[in-house]
Amino acid sequence: MIVVDEQAALVLPEDCVALVRALIQQYAPHHKFFAFGSRVVRSAADRQRVKPHSDLDLAISGEPLPLDKMFLLRDAFSESNLPMRVDIVHTSDLPEGWKIQASPL
Repeated sequence: MIVVDEQAALVLPEDCVALVRALIQQYAPHHKFFAFGSRVVRSAADRQRVKPHSDLDLAISGEPLPLDKMFLLRDAFSESNLPMRVDIVHTSDLPEGWKIQASPL
C-alpha cells in the first residue's frame, strides 16, 4: 500500500526529476508514479544520509503498465544520463500489508 506523505521529500536534483517526469510522460502518460525508498525522506538528517549513487525506486499505482511499455520505460531509464539506477514496481507486486512512505512524481 502506498502512503503518500506530504512531509516527505524526494532527494534528487531538479534536472533528474525533470528527466524522470519526461520519460514517464513519454512512455506511461496515463499512469500514476510515486517515488519511495532511500531517496524519499522526512528530515534534514535523513536527507544527508542519501548517497549520490542510491537508486531511485518508483511504484506505479492503478492499472498495470503493459509489459511492452514497461520494457521501453526501463530501457529509457537505463539509457538515460541519470546518475543512478531506476527500479520500477507495481503497487500490486508489493508484499501484502507492506506500507511505503512515498512522494508523488
